[in-house]
Amino acid sequence: MSPLRRRGIALAPLAPWALLAALAAPAAADPLAVLAACKGKVQVAHGAGPARPASFGAALERGDRIVVPAGGAATVFFNDGNVVELAEKSAITIGGQVSPRTSLTPAGELSSEVYSSVSRFATGGSARTGYVAMSRVRGGPGAAPLLLAPRNTAVLTSRPDFTWSAVEGATRYRVTVNDPEGRELWSRESPGLVLAYPADADSLAPGADYECRVQALSDHGPLRQESGPFEVLASADAAAVRSSLERIRTAAGAESPAGHYLAGSYLFEHGLLGDAARHFQALASLSPQSPVPHRALSQVYRGQNLMEQAFVERDRADALAPGP
Repeated sequence: MSPLRRRGIALAPLAPWALLAALAAPAAADPLAVLAACKGKVQVAHGAGPARPASFGAALERGDRIVVPAGGAATVFFNDGNVVELAEKSAITIGGQVSPRTSLTPAGELSSEVYSSVSRFATGGSARTGYVAMSRVRGGPGAAPLLLAPRNTAVLTSRPDFTWSAVEGATRYRVTVNDPEGRELWSRESPGLVLAYPADADSLAPGADYECRVQALSDHGPLRQESGPFEVLASADAAAVRSSLERIRTAAGAESPAGHYLAGSYLFEHGLLGDAARHFQALASLSPQSPVPHRALSQVYRGQNLMEQAFVERDRADALAPGP
């Protein structure tokens, strides 16, 4: 069994039927669409109900009406794979007719497998859940993580970079990679906080699990060490992920909020937590007033057992969330 699975990190298979079986929610059915981006005071209303502010990742059901104000914009990802951009002063009803004078710009089409990943993240993964269970373990000796990446994640490359945080008094750091049986594959030292995969070391095997250990060293001996598992995706799975990411870039834009939200959600559901975090960090920079990227980052960091970072992002999301 994969060390990531033993530690509670689910690496979802790429086949859509396997993904749905592994991640099936016990509650409601999948939404018909997901709001992948919004600019300005976009609102959503169900039927004759009151309109409410819309945000990234809103799960949209039949009858929901998206209204885009002057100067605003929105991107809607439908369960048939279509990505539609709504221009300013436009509106659309999910599962119904577009309103007269609505200006819709089709952005592209994605696979149903990508949609299933994004919709499940929108309805469960990025929700503000589980914080009671992880209550008040923050602070205290050793609370700050040492190993940052790769940590409790799958990776696309067989030659990943390694990053860690600084330890007071350390003059250098030793990085060691072990195989699934615990045998050392290679070990290198670095004075900095990043180590590129050694040029003289063999590439890691696709589909295999590994452990990375980082030791903080001083001239007087070891100060601290930390280790964590990671998995190199099998070649076929990695190729499928890259293909889906390319379709997301084509449909929603490589550096757009929608592109980063869709890519981050998709990667999270496939266990690529390190890559997902980078997209949500970019989304937070593009949308600094939205709490959604910070909620998503908190969920990602929880999966990586980076609990202090998870609390920080949760607090940022709470500070940005609109009042009652």
